[in-house]
Amino acid sequence: MNTDSLAILIKQKALSLGFNAVGITGPEILDSAREDFRQYILEGRHAGMKWLAESENIRTDPRALFPETQSVIMVAVNYYRKRETAILPPKFGTISIYARGRDYHKVLRNKLKKLQRWLGEAVPESNTRIFVDSFPIMEKPLAMRAGIGWIAKNTTLIIKGKGSYFFLGGLLLNLSLPVDSPLTEDYCGSCQKCQEACPTGALDAPFKIDSNKCISYLTIEHPGSIDPMHHQSMDNLVFGCDICQMICPWNDRFASSTDESDFKNRFRRSELSLKKLVNLSKDQYEKFFEGTPVRRSGYERFRENVRIALNNLKSRSNKA
Repeated sequence: MNTDSLAILIKQKALSLGFNAVGITGPEILDSAREDFRQYILEGRHAGMKWLAESENIRTDPRALFPETQSVIMVAVNYYRKRETAILPPKFGTISIYARGRDYHKVLRNKLKKLQRWLGEAVPESNTRIFVDSFPIMEKPLAMRAGIGWIAKNTTLIIKGKGSYFFLGGLLLNLSLPVDSPLTEDYCGSCQKCQEACPTGALDAPFKIDSNKCISYLTIEHPGSIDPMHHQSMDNLVFGCDICQMICPWNDRFASSTDESDFKNRFRRSELSLKKLVNLSKDQYEKFFEGTPVRRSGYERFRENVRIALNNLKSRSNKA
C-alpha cells in the first residue's frame, strides 16, 4: 500500500471511530511555537505548573518521547453540549462543560487504541504511541501544523466552521506519510472579545495567557489558598472556566452538540447546590465525581473553590 492511500484510509478510519477532525503532520514543532513556549516559561506564566518547565525539551520534540516518530496523526473530538447552560445561576456551582461527563482522557485513549489496533493489522510494520493532553507534547501547535485549526487569541485551538470545544490527541507513527498543509492564518482578526471578557485579565495580550490569573488554573491546579484579589472574579466557578470560549464568535456561530454519549452531563442542577457541595465529605466528593475530570482538583482545592463561591453568593445577596 502506498503512503498516499494509507493516509486516506487512516483519516477515514479515524472519522468512522467518532473523531470529528483528523490531520497528519511531521514531528517538527514550529520554531515560533517553541519560542512562545520558552517565553511562557521565562515570564513565569506557567504559575505553579513546574512540570511544564521541567519537560520543555521533551514537549518541543515528539521524537524525544518516541524516537521512531516520522509522522504525527492528530485527532479532535467535540465535547460541546449546546443545550446546557455554561454558567449556572449563582446558588449553584458551575463546572466547566468539558468536565461534566466522563474523563476525556479515557474516551480519547479508547478511540485511539482502536485506531492503533486497526493500523497495526493493516500495516504490520507500523509502530505507534498514543498521546492525549496529559502527555508532555505540544498538541495545539501540532494540530495547527496538521491543518486542523489555528491557535486563537485565547490560546485555544479553533477549528474553522466548528469552534473550539474539542479535545486533542493523536498517534506518533514510525512511518513517513504525506502531510497536510498547516493552518497558519489568524482568523481572529481584530476581535478582542475573549480578552475583554476574561474576569481576571489572564488574557493580557493576544495569543498569550497568564496562568497565575486564569480561573481554570486557579480552580484546578493551584496549590494552597487562592489570592483574595481573584475571589470575586471567580463568582460561582468551582471547576474550570468557559468564559473565553463562550464569548468567541466562532463558537457562537458554529459550535454544535457532540454525538459522544460519554460526554453527557452527569450532574443534575440540584446536585450542584453550593450548600450541598460545601458539605461533601472527602469520600462523598470522590464518589460523586468518580470517573470525571473534577477529581483532578482534589478535595481540598475543590472545597475552597466552593467556599469562595458561597462567599460571593452572600456578598451578592447583601448588595441586593
